[in-house]
Amino acid sequence: MTIESPDDSSNESTSEERRLMLRAESAAAARYWGGFQLRIVLTFAVFAAAWITVIVLGVNGTLPLWGGLIINTVLASMFYMPMHEATHKNIWGQNPTARWGEDLIGKACSIPTGISYTAHRPGHMRHHAFTNDPDRDPDHFTEGPLSELPAKWVRLVMLNTFLPLFALVPSLRRFIPVKVLKSGTGDRKDGIVQFRFWAITTLALVVAFATGFGWQAVLLWWLPGRLQVMWLLFIFAWYPHHPASEVGRYVDTRVAVFPGSRFLIRGHDHHALHHLFPRVPHYHLRALWKDVAADMVAKGVRAEGRALESTGKIVW
Repeated sequence: MTIESPDDSSNESTSEERRLMLRAESAAAARYWGGFQLRIVLTFAVFAAAWITVIVLGVNGTLPLWGGLIINTVLASMFYMPMHEATHKNIWGQNPTARWGEDLIGKACSIPTGISYTAHRPGHMRHHAFTNDPDRDPDHFTEGPLSELPAKWVRLVMLNTFLPLFALVPSLRRFIPVKVLKSGTGDRKDGIVQFRFWAITTLALVVAFATGFGWQAVLLWWLPGRLQVMWLLFIFAWYPHHPASEVGRYVDTRVAVFPGSRFLIRGHDHHALHHLFPRVPHYHLRALWKDVAADMVAKGVRAEGRALESTGKIVW
């Protein structure tokens, strides 16, 4: 005969309440995910066509290289969204037989963004698992005053550009802050994937110079990919989590809306919902927030600026 202590009964009750609470949250989000997301595929196709067109026009002299640099920097940032949705297996929803299609789109997005999709996936999953943990969240290096973000971007670009030097010559790592170095750390397999991506992209650049298209490659492909990372650091790493000082399901991110944020941040001005329900595509987050805003704010989710149920101004 087992005698249940009061503490055991209380723990079981709390556990059951939490399970029912999470089930109710999942039910609210269920209507917004699970199916094939044609919109993401079309987004990728349209931007891919535009990006390639800019390169063709730049190479044949129809478009000035400086103009192509500006346009392809903007376009390169747009490719992160399909890559991000592929990372979360959101494009084909609950159809596991089509994962190859998602991976194909994700890997194709690596070309304009300069971000290895294969390496990005495990790093991004670590970010979701350890959000705001200074030692385990690979995105936490962005935290701090917004004014410091450009310098962190420069150091990150240096790290990615001269990856073998920092990997093989430890003394050089003193030039890169520890937090920035942590952003690229994983296990040995992750390191090999990163190095392979660096080798392929660097070889492509060398071949371009050898065949007389070096500056076109730099200004229409290589540099736009590096420049757009600054924007991604802001809208996906710094802005949604700032001040990134709390750890917990409802408190580690925020919903922060300002005029134009829907267009600029493409749904991730409601980033807290992405962490709560990562299988919901970015363009459904705003609608989902309308369904759950009051409940989420009551549970501790920060709602700032013009967000529904906002409790104060955006913290910058």
